Amino acid sequence: MFWNLENTAPDLPAVIDDVSGRTFSYSEIKSKCVKINPFINFGSKKLIFSFCDNSVESIIIYLSALRSGNAVFLVNTKMDSGLKQSLINIYKPEIIFSVDDITEFLNDSFIRAHGYDKVEIDEKYSIHLSKNHLDSTPPHPDLAVLLSTSGTTGSPKLVKLTFGNIQSNAEAISQYLDITGDETPITSLPMHYSFGLSVINSHLLKGAKIVCTNKSMVMREFWNTFNRYNCTSFSGVPYNYQMLQRLKFDKMDLPSLKTMTQAGGRLSEEFIKYFYEITVKKGIRFFVMYGQTEATARISYVPYEKLGDKIGSIGVPIPNGRIKIFSDENEITSPSVQGELVYYGKNVMMGYAERKDDLSKDDELHGILHTGDLAYKDDEGFYYITGRLKRFIKLFGLRVNLDEIEKLIENQFGAATACYGGDDSLKILIQSHDSGILEHVKRKVTDTYKIHHSVLFLNCIDAIPVTASGKKDYTLIQKMGY
Repeated sequence: MFWNLENTAPDLPAVIDDVSGRTFSYSEIKSKCVKINPFINFGSKKLIFSFCDNSVESIIIYLSALRSGNAVFLVNTKMDSGLKQSLINIYKPEIIFSVDDITEFLNDSFIRAHGYDKVEIDEKYSIHLSKNHLDSTPPHPDLAVLLSTSGTTGSPKLVKLTFGNIQSNAEAISQYLDITGDETPITSLPMHYSFGLSVINSHLLKGAKIVCTNKSMVMREFWNTFNRYNCTSFSGVPYNYQMLQRLKFDKMDLPSLKTMTQAGGRLSEEFIKYFYEITVKKGIRFFVMYGQTEATARISYVPYEKLGDKIGSIGVPIPNGRIKIFSDENEITSPSVQGELVYYGKNVMMGYAERKDDLSKDDELHGILHTGDLAYKDDEGFYYITGRLKRFIKLFGLRVNLDEIEKLIENQFGAATACYGGDDSLKILIQSHDSGILEHVKRKVTDTYKIHHSVLFLNCIDAIPVTASGKKDYTLIQKMGY
């Protein structure tokens, strides 16, 4: 298991702290985990909350939790303090780690109510133990990691991942990306997000070294750090790649960059072509991937050498995974016929949790994930997503696929788009400073989908709101009142 840190020579570098410039070897990371173990080992399985960022300390806490056999919920340390308190109230963790000042949400009155006492271990992070919750029902023996389904909102609905889930997904990713101990990724995505965590897991598995930074990829300092440590890969969601184009990626000097990966939502075909053409010229492998947190991050990928012929595809299943298409419980085996994409693999979650009692439940999915995505396959076995089962509205009795309309606009006009609405209106937000685009988009949508112009409402916006993990934030978009 990668968290045992035994897959490489102990003196090889494991993580680099970009703030101090210090490099920690695998043996140093392991010794720090061993130091924490006595404080979180109670003889029975407990729940750990880790309020984390992309620091070396957060990785140490994460690995310590896995090595202890406890279950750990990775939470964005920048989350609103009220949401943090709400999650603690719901799940009542026995152990809380934080890399930031914990007093903003774990104040005196809250500590008295929940019985948390601070334990001094390391000045870089704090640990609080609760005396009140030690007799609660322990989490399921297989439960290892809890991740938010949204990544940002503080929703109590969590994805339950097992030790086997995260290990099998790390093995599959490292296999199809051909990760070796010579790789040096950078933490361009938050570790509390499944994609960002999978980068850490798959590279630790192969004994690579990871550059830890909390800098944003839109900052010059991020890329200075990238070049300083000769980073070999960059991972991002669509938002990251949109920003990368604005930064004029084609002119950026990144001599050590060998691999780029994209997941976390649909990247428009225009952007895929843009990055494909540049990466081919620069000799960089560009992987377009598809996954869900419920599948421990990864379900399929497009082999980089096939990308030019498969623009718009989510690719083929990851190693040891299978994909099938179903319509009304009947499997579709013919090419080009749409249905729900169902994934089978060892990386499928146990199920969801919405309260503490749910943590002790047995596996409810048994390796089968109904993704809720509509898809079809071509005659070469490559899959294409066409929309979401629940991303439909009805206008004058006409069933409208919101994801399909977004894709059409983004491919046709090259502008990030968000569609939402109800049974009496279709609202379209376009990321653009040119209001003249609205009439062209309106005409295209009405002509293509035969939607009457009276139910169409379009607006330009400076930036489509996204979550911390870079996905379109439809909850916030609808609250904005456009």
